[in-house]
Amino acid sequence: MGQPILITGGAGFLGAHIARALLQRGDPVVIYDNLSTGLPQNPAGFQDRTKLVNGDILDLSFLLRTIIAEKVKRIIHTAALVSFAPSVEKPVLTAKINIEGTLNILEASRIAGIERVMDVSSEEVYGHFQYEPADEDHPFSPTAPYAISKVAGEGFGQFYHRFFGLDVVTIRTSWVYGPGLPRARPPKTFIENGLMGIPTEMVSGSDHRIDHTYIDDFVQGALLAFDVKNPKHRVFNISSGRAYTFKEMARMVQEIIPGPKISVGPGLIEYYEGVEGPQKGALNIQRAQSELGYQPQYDLFEGLKRYVNSIRKEKSL
Repeated sequence: MGQPILITGGAGFLGAHIARALLQRGDPVVIYDNLSTGLPQNPAGFQDRTKLVNGDILDLSFLLRTIIAEKVKRIIHTAALVSFAPSVEKPVLTAKINIEGTLNILEASRIAGIERVMDVSSEEVYGHFQYEPADEDHPFSPTAPYAISKVAGEGFGQFYHRFFGLDVVTIRTSWVYGPGLPRARPPKTFIENGLMGIPTEMVSGSDHRIDHTYIDDFVQGALLAFDVKNPKHRVFNISSGRAYTFKEMARMVQEIIPGPKISVGPGLIEYYEGVEGPQKGALNIQRAQSELGYQPQYDLFEGLKRYVNSIRKEKSL
């Protein structure tokens, strides 16, 4: 058994799925999470090879002591205050967690001699897509505190790599969905309402195109990026490589779960009245395919079917 891998935010949606995959292949895992949003039972079934540390990434001293005490040599950083709307409501807290917290991860890693840090970033850094599919060289144009903080976190990672030789790899993903998705957003809302026979109305978004990534594909790409030796590049898009509107997603869900109507209003998503989200699209995943061997397995329709089946099983529907 190798040395433990520390996952910040390891009790959250992305972190727990990564942790489970690492454990299934035999890696011991230290989950570092303050449990503000994560669940202590994630991931279940692997308690013998998992240690849960109730810790905050804003506490540099405790973080460093944990890394040393647990003999950690590699770190996956998923902890963050996520999403457009919450970051608009709490810009100061967003900056503190996502920028200062990331900086603490990097500094602790530098001091402790960590061999690899993988930072999970977002396609939000691109803002309004200027071309499509958006590759890793697409200009940054962040539109909300979450995206701004991710740009800053990536910048610090590049700084630590250039100046201190810290082995940092960044992945940018896009609207990951699947079993365990905690936030009440599509496709979770479409599917859960549909299974309960409840119609769903989305006031806007019929023209909003998103590259939705099934969780198993995200985990596949994340582990490939985490394991790659001496990569030519340090940043990789991990997504499905295709984009769909929410109107198209609604039609797919209704084909899988016939019954209650799902209606999506016109235009882009409005996070607040009069405040639209950035228009996005597909991400270019050629770099991850050629350098990592990444190959997404699920288009949106197949991913939605798997998600529906997982919810049916979980809720005995």
